[in-house]
Amino acid sequence: MTSQSSCEQSTVASVDAYAAEPGLLVEDNVLVQQSLLHALEIIGFPAKFAADGEQAIAMLQQSPYRFVLMDVQMPGISGIDALARIRKLDGPNGDVPVAIMSGNDSELAAAKAAGADGFMTKPISVSELGKTVRELVARSRRERAK
Repeated sequence: MTSQSSCEQSTVASVDAYAAEPGLLVEDNVLVQQSLLHALEIIGFPAKFAADGEQAIAMLQQSPYRFVLMDVQMPGISGIDALARIRKLDGPNGDVPVAIMSGNDSELAAAKAAGADGFMTKPISVSELGKTVRELVARSRRERAK
């Protein structure tokens, strides 16, 4: 076996281990949360959930996540404020790809300024969800390969 093959196997193994990491859905509305979790499971991106920004930050300090989908308006801190705090975390989750979800397009600029990697306007279609999550995962794989 050549060293190139060993390197390729190592890369495949790290991608496989990375693929096992779940996403994190941060949504306080239980019906929306259940719908999005179900849709994520169907399209092949299982996720855990947090009911608010504080819980999401605590979870991100404990375990690695593949991506984060975060609502803007939640009890306690907003999704934008939570994202700003996530970007200050040490470790791999400080740079986890995050898409902000909102019922209001006017929050796009604030989401981008806080470091969002994507933005989805509610209601979210399954096709939009799949496209956004695939983009987040592709970005994260590129970052981890560096």
